[in-house]
Amino acid sequence: MMALVDASYKFMYVDVGAIGRSSDGGVWDKCTLKEGIETKLLNIPEPEEIPFTRKKIPYTIVGDDAFPLKTYLMKPFPGRDQTAEKRIFNYRLSRARRTSENAFGILAARFQVFKNPIRTSPTNVKDISFAAVALHNFLREHSKDTYSPPELIDREDEANGRMHQGQWHQHQHHAFEGLHAMGRGHSNDAKNIRASLCDYFNNEGRVAWQDQMALLH
Repeated sequence: MMALVDASYKFMYVDVGAIGRSSDGGVWDKCTLKEGIETKLLNIPEPEEIPFTRKKIPYTIVGDDAFPLKTYLMKPFPGRDQTAEKRIFNYRLSRARRTSENAFGILAARFQVFKNPIRTSPTNVKDISFAAVALHNFLREHSKDTYSPPELIDREDEANGRMHQGQWHQHQHHAFEGLHAMGRGHSNDAKNIRASLCDYFNNEGRVAWQDQMALLH
């Protein structure tokens, strides 16, 4: 399942079933979301100034290292030997990406059909997945405290720099697979946007707890 998640753990876009028929790179290349963004068919707002600066930055998707770096898709700086500034950027990106991880975790914990690979026809898998996502979004909208109480979700303890895993981690969900890292051909424009965000998170956009959470102390 390829999905785009909003800040409320709701699914905005879902593509089901591609992994079984494509390489990891092919999954993204054939994704209608990628096509819609790159052909400007989607109603994505124009770049805006980020707070406390005059820098205009485009709206971006947050992805992990499996995805290619694009002007519309940010991923972490690679490697272990990183500067403090890059570690801060990676922490802030990871913090945002955790929303997606939590959304998948809630979905799998509440819909046990995702506990194991779904052994039925591709058409049925799509119908089951779309139905589960629709119910998930409805329950997040109308009954979120019962459907997904705070203890189910990963959360940070900013006072001591610790992460507390949500209860969804106790549920196995083998129906979902992660992607392997794709090709590297990053554009200079994409690198410049990432560098601008890195600078912002370390200056005007810094938050009080980020050094501790990024293990800089």
